[in-house]
Amino acid sequence: MQGDASNRPARLPRVPVTVPPAVMASTLLTFLRRLGGALRSGWLMLGVTLALLLAVEGALRWRRVRAERAAHTPPGSYVAGDPRREPWWETWRTEFDAVSRMEWHPYVYFRRAPGFRGSVITIDSLGRRGTPQPRVPAEPRLRVRLYGGSTMWGEPLREDRTIAAEIARRLQPLAGPGARIEVTNLGESGYVFTQEVVQLLLDLRNGERPDVVLFYDGLNDVSATIQRGVAGDPQNESNRIAEFQLGRALDRTRYPEGLARETGPLGAALGQALTRSGLVEWARGKRPPRVPAFIPGDSVAARTVRTYVATVRIVEALAAAHGFVPVYAWQPNLHATPKRLDPYEKNLMTQIGRDPLHSVAQVAHRRIPAQLDSAMRSLASGRFVDLTGLFKDDTLPVFVDRVGHNTEAAVPGIVDGLWPALRAAVEQKLAARPARS
Repeated sequence: MQGDASNRPARLPRVPVTVPPAVMASTLLTFLRRLGGALRSGWLMLGVTLALLLAVEGALRWRRVRAERAAHTPPGSYVAGDPRREPWWETWRTEFDAVSRMEWHPYVYFRRAPGFRGSVITIDSLGRRGTPQPRVPAEPRLRVRLYGGSTMWGEPLREDRTIAAEIARRLQPLAGPGARIEVTNLGESGYVFTQEVVQLLLDLRNGERPDVVLFYDGLNDVSATIQRGVAGDPQNESNRIAEFQLGRALDRTRYPEGLARETGPLGAALGQALTRSGLVEWARGKRPPRVPAFIPGDSVAARTVRTYVATVRIVEALAAAHGFVPVYAWQPNLHATPKRLDPYEKNLMTQIGRDPLHSVAQVAHRRIPAQLDSAMRSLASGRFVDLTGLFKDDTLPVFVDRVGHNTEAAVPGIVDGLWPALRAAVEQKLAARPARS
């Protein structure tokens, strides 16, 4: 009957189970052996996988190195205008690689690391490219400062063939017997007009007193406007934004207390390592390329001109306050040149024609000169020079790469174009400062 205790089975007494020590030791030893085997197998699999990944990564990187070397290798047959066929090219490229290290400079972002002396490139103690010229007497009669991007800096030109060197040679006879005109090349790769004016501000603040200042611009300003749609910003500003964010991510002091403070910088570092992996780059290359959206060429021209003119007004105010004469030159460029292209330049045009940026840049460069001429006529009459049409109908090799850098043979013609305005500015200052008897 339910609930009748007499029908319930009797409970058996609990008997403690004792495992002999020998059995426990044997079981533990078996477990440890199996765990060790599993770890060893896992480690071997991980090691083999890592080795395969490293091998593939190394192969991809080596292929990239070979492709870069092939890009520097002269073609089998000579093509007029190709600087890679020049006997000095390898020396220049080696020295240029040596001076490509930049140092951070407030407000202008970067300049070359100072102190390099090669056979075709020299960098002085202030990070400026050297310009051959007389060094005596110690006190120059006039000081001429040249600002610009890589074309003014002199890429890819030997030291005595840069625009600055050509200007220095032509200016010295104007100084008079026993005197000299000091020419300083303040060009830097990638600089836009606004950066150059900021550099001028810093130079003036540091006590420099130039007599004549030449700004040589165009290519970088248009490219910077196309990149982000904002005229006057430095080139590749998106890189600076990414670098700023990465710096904050790697800074442990910026993280709150706790695990995020310790793991955040490590995660950021690993993420950057992965994005630079050859495998990741290879995988990205398999995806259909994303065509960037650019603002129309007419808008690029209008924004660039508006910002350029506004910046010129600042320079004119500085000139009035500090007593120097500014000269402005808009450089020739491959996008809108009217010259007769040689075979090498035709090949360059074919290359840049595949770039979606080219069609926008071409429209902008063709619109800007007329707009600038009109605006600058009242701001800097006789001191603005448009060099866009300088080599019209000329067969001389002028451009050496897709960027629009110039050949050494083109430099005298470039200086010819800006010489009347530059010479007038120099003679104006010379007249106000008679030679010492």
